[in-house]
Order: sequence, then structure tokens, then C-alpha cells
Amino acid sequence: MIKIFELKNISNEKRNFFLKRSLIDIESVKDKVNSIIDDVKINGDGAVRRYSELYDGIRLDSFKVNREEIDYAWKKINKKLVYQIKRQINYSKKFHKNQLIKERKIEIEKGIILGEKFTPIESVGLYVPGGKAAYPTVLQILAVPAKIAKVPRIVVCTPPNKEGKVPESVLVVADILGVKEIYKIGGAQAIAALAFGTDSVKPVKKVVGPGNIYVSCAKMLVFGKIDIDMPAGPSEALIIADSNADPVFVAADILARCEHDQNASAILLTDSKELAENVKREIKRQFSYLKRKEIIEKSLTKYSAIIVSKKWDEIIDFANEYAAEHLQLMVKNPWSLLKKIKNAGSIFLGNNAPVAIGDYASGTNHVLPTGQFAKMFSPVGVETFQKKSEYQYLTKEGIRKLEPIVREISSVEGLDGHYNSVKVRLQNEIRN
Repeated sequence: MIKIFELKNISNEKRNFFLKRSLIDIESVKDKVNSIIDDVKINGDGAVRRYSELYDGIRLDSFKVNREEIDYAWKKINKKLVYQIKRQINYSKKFHKNQLIKERKIEIEKGIILGEKFTPIESVGLYVPGGKAAYPTVLQILAVPAKIAKVPRIVVCTPPNKEGKVPESVLVVADILGVKEIYKIGGAQAIAALAFGTDSVKPVKKVVGPGNIYVSCAKMLVFGKIDIDMPAGPSEALIIADSNADPVFVAADILARCEHDQNASAILLTDSKELAENVKREIKRQFSYLKRKEIIEKSLTKYSAIIVSKKWDEIIDFANEYAAEHLQLMVKNPWSLLKKIKNAGSIFLGNNAPVAIGDYASGTNHVLPTGQFAKMFSPVGVETFQKKSEYQYLTKEGIRKLEPIVREISSVEGLDGHYNSVKVRLQNEIRN
């Protein structure tokens, strides 16, 4: 079960272990993932079929989901679930529409107009984890901003279950959002197929979505051939709590992270030894009635911990160094503490904002950077599915104003052709 540590007494080795968490596992699978990617590049569908049989336990003649499967999903799905899915999609659309930027333009001086235009990426692959569980929320939170960004071609890859089927909820979400190209492919082979293409799957320009260590590693290895959103590995949460926090809530939130994956991580940082002890006891009590006991237990003992420090500056420093995917501020004044946070994917303020609300209901995006990547990556959003082009327009007056800058700097750099391209326009002003 989970252990309690004093922050001041944690060794550098143990501290680095908590900070690196699942990245340790990614390094261990690089060679295997590289071989899968190379195999798919050379052998295409044949390689994908072999790895699907090996890892998913199913051999498929066709990877693409057909209309009959989607219609069957609509017949089987619980209609109450559909109603709640539609509510979540509605909230998500409201949140993501606020992110949409069409064009920015400024006249910095008379005759000098600069701007940026935003256009959708031509094709994107959305990776939706599956196999052992259904994750319609992941597809929803990826497809909504992609649709708002007006991506012309949206491709979904998701591992099938042992019967070769995709969960009804995932297919219904895809149909509600108008996503038509869906493939029953998971793991590193899915990322390779999306990056390099096969007879069944045309390649895309970017892959977006979370996954296990094989998926995360594959995304890192194909980056450069295509773009990726971020390295998004096993789920993680860092909870900062003071004596005002309810140990029942804290324990429940730790267990919620740990049930995702045996490589998930949940860290509690607190200044209260009493809270730490109460949370540990409460974890044991709630654990007894949860279903995914084996996964939770492994996660609790691997990358999860309760860490106590009486110094709030040390707590904040550790939190910013940890750079959590999900950061919960379960303290008396979370808004004040929020100002001190530099690195986090998504931040949950107060005692009534569990991460599960962000996962399932509120509409914020929950595809987030993990493994300290929140130090340089942002959550998925509309801008993830857009690319930016700069433009500028100059009148004769405008180019005259900027000519001295080009003359002096091009002289220093020894690029007289650069200055010449400006000079010829000013020497013969009859040309316009």
C-alpha cells in the first residue's frame, strides 16, 4: 500500500524516482517499439495484423469499422448514457469554441501590416485507448476541438476487444461528432500505421491522444516524420492539501488515479502529518470496496506516495518540479496558491473539484502532458489541430521606413543580396 515520507528525508534517488515516474518505463521499451515501427514501415497491414493478434488477441481481416457496426452500437447502448454523453459534448464545445483564433492583424506603423492566419492541419489521427476498458470521453475530448478547428480528415485508431469489436460508447460518440474513419488498431502498431501508412490506413500529419508506455514511446519515435501533441502516458495526479482538506475526499482522489493503470501515479503533498495518517487509513478502507484492486495496489506501491513537509515553499517547489498532469489544490485558499503554480496540465481548485469532473463532465480537455512534460507542453485544444502562418504587407512608405534596418544588419551579416532586394524596390519607385 501507499507509504508516508518526510520530504526533508527523501533521498535524491527516491526523489528522482517519483519525479520521473512512468518515463522510466518508456526507456525500457524503446528497442521493442522501434522494431514494431520498422516492421510496420516495411510490411504494412501484415505487420499490423500480426501485432494485433499478438497483443490484442484478435486476428482481423479488415481493420476499418463499417456502418453496420455503428448502427449496432446505437441499438445496444444505454440511452441514459447517450443523454449524458451529449451533455458532456455540449459543455466541451462551449469550452473549446472559446479557444478558436481565426486571424490576428496589426499595423505596427503606417504602411507596415503584419499578421497571422490559422488554418487546420490537413489530417490528424486520434488515438483512443481501449482493449480492457472503454474511453468514449477521450474520443470526445479529441474530436470536439479537431472539429471546431475544421480538420478535413480525422482518423481514429483504437484497440479492439477480444471479440474484435470497438465499445458501443466509442462508436456512438464518433457518430455524434461525424467522425467516419475508424480503425480497430491499437498500440505502437497503430501509431506506426498513422505515421507511415499501410494499404488500409493512409498516413496523417499529426497524431494526438494518450496511451500506455508503448503508445507514448511510439509517438516520441515517429515525431519528425509527423507531428504529435505531446508525450501523454499513464495518468497521474499531485494533490496539495492542508489540514482543512477532508481525508475521505483526498483518499478517493488518490484511488481514482491509481485505478487507471499500474504505472499511474498519485502523490499527496501536505503540511499536516495528521492528514497524512488519516488519508492512509482512508485509502485502505475505500480500497476494500473498489473493483480494480490488483491495478490499484500496484499503482499505490510503485509511483504513488504521501509526502509531508512543514515548509510551504518546499511543497510548492516540489509541485513545480513534478509538473503534474492533474494538480489538485485542496487548501483553504486555492486561488492564492494558484498564483504560485508554474507547471501543471490541468488544475483543480478546492475540495469540490475532483479530477473525475474534468475527465467526464465539465468540458475542459483532459488529454494532458504527463511525466514532467507540463513544463513545456500544454493541454490539447483547438490550437493543437491548427497551424499558423505569418504574413506581412508593405507600402512604399513602409519599406522606406524599414530600409535602414535591413541595410545595417545585412552589412554586419555579409548578406548584401538581402539588402539589394530592398534597395531595388526603392531605386525605381515607378514600379509598384
